[in-house]
Amino acid sequence: MKPISNEEILDYFIGKKGTSDRETFNNRLVDVLVSKSVALRMKEKLSQKQLAEKVGMTKKEISNLEKGALNLSVPSYGKIANALGFTLSLDLQPIDK
Repeated sequence: MKPISNEEILDYFIGKKGTSDRETFNNRLVDVLVSKSVALRMKEKLSQKQLAEKVGMTKKEISNLEKGALNLSVPSYGKIANALGFTLSLDLQPIDK
């Protein structure tokens, strides 16, 4: 059995890249990941610089991420979650229409 890529999963469940459904999903996902990352960083009383050092990024990158000016891959968000003592778990659930 051939492995299924992340892109194929998103295409099937959310919609093809470039469609409004896919863009809406991506925007919501980023909003949730950024707001959770900021809340966890503050809860752990870490500065942006301290978090950056833990994940191998610069303070400027963390700042831009928190302002919504930097997009990261899901694995990069996972790395941030791990640095904050959490794991990143994504769950696809049907939308009630």
